[in-house]
Amino acid sequence: MFNKKGLMLFLTLVLVFSLSVTSNAWWIFGGDDKKIKDDKVTIRFAWWGSQSRHERTLKVIELFEKKYPNIKVQPEYTGWSGYWDKMNAQAAGNNLPDIIQHVRKYINGYAEGGQLLDLTPYIENGTLNTSNIDDVYLQMGQVYGKQIGMATGVNAPAVYYDKELFDKAGVAYPSGDDTWQDRAEKFKKIHNKLGILGASTPLAQQEGIGFVIYLRQHGLNFFSEDGDSLGYDNDQLYVDFMQMDLDLIKAGAVQNASQRQESARAIEEDWITKQKTATATYWSNQLAALSMGAGKILTPALYPIAKGQVQEGRYLQPAMLLTVSKNTKHPKEVMKFLNFWFHDIEAGKILGTDRGTPTESKVKAAVKAEADKYDQVVFDFVDEAAKNAGSVLPPEPPEYQEVIKAFQEVYWKVIYKQISPKEGSKEFRRKANNILGY
Repeated sequence: MFNKKGLMLFLTLVLVFSLSVTSNAWWIFGGDDKKIKDDKVTIRFAWWGSQSRHERTLKVIELFEKKYPNIKVQPEYTGWSGYWDKMNAQAAGNNLPDIIQHVRKYINGYAEGGQLLDLTPYIENGTLNTSNIDDVYLQMGQVYGKQIGMATGVNAPAVYYDKELFDKAGVAYPSGDDTWQDRAEKFKKIHNKLGILGASTPLAQQEGIGFVIYLRQHGLNFFSEDGDSLGYDNDQLYVDFMQMDLDLIKAGAVQNASQRQESARAIEEDWITKQKTATATYWSNQLAALSMGAGKILTPALYPIAKGQVQEGRYLQPAMLLTVSKNTKHPKEVMKFLNFWFHDIEAGKILGTDRGTPTESKVKAAVKAEADKYDQVVFDFVDEAAKNAGSVLPPEPPEYQEVIKAFQEVYWKVIYKQISPKEGSKEFRRKANNILGY
């Protein structure tokens, strides 16, 4: 028989042995795997945008983390200004976030540099779900035959205008049938009758969007088909386009050079939100942010046409793309997030049209059915833009960022009247050819 101390010792040994066996059995039958599952995996997600976009995105991340408590999404967001400098620096250091919000015009450079993950194998094995997403939208994210990104939505260049100001001035609203000259005259009339600007800038000169459309209307492209040179030989087109801007500056109908640099702030602070100008150029998905800044719905209109144009120059494009770093250590978790992002109805309703009209058919139908006052306008405008869109823009070369930087440098020289449009056309061509190796 055990005495009291002996009994206690025996029971203690039995308990220790039992725990040891249980522990080992737990490991043998997958208990350690359960422990791993209990550990949180963190994935980084970087994007740019307005305050409205930040708030929507953070809500979707919160919803995702509730559904997948073992995955933490670390948000890294900022405004457009400085975003690409940050991404380029992180790419150089092989430290890109797991998920990167991208744009079509920059994606080729990152893809050619081997920075982005090819999503094709994940689509083929079903890890990344592309059901209910039309091929045309998948093609928007394909580079060199690989699925490098997923289009978040469809977008179109837009000219937003304040109806109240046009009514007050007695000037006809901007129309998709306006020529560039018609639009310029409306800007001048607004200025003469109300004493405010007709536009911040005539039509997105700095980023080259207006010039791209202008070239396409004349049967040309910004880049050649192979991307090795500029796609137009007649520099008079550049001269004429920039001269339109200078004439409007001289008339006081648009911002001058110094005003443009001073007003380059958040979208919610654009001069149109303060009724200091009657129009502003942005993208269709930015209606909500711009309208909230103005305290009322601003109306989107199409870019103008060219007199005697040979083809339609306006276009649709992916609003942006979600891409994945090639160096991600958590591809399975990333694919879960992408599946949630593109297919979850509740997430789609939160995001609305902020990143374009949804590409997933069921999500698009749900968002459209419950569209708020902003999203309904966006859906209607994108439908109109689709009816007046030319061919899809060809892929930009990897040197796109450098070429656009050169375009902007020359743009500011012309706007500040340091050089003439003719001199600017020659300087830009010289810089572009050097960058492209032409």
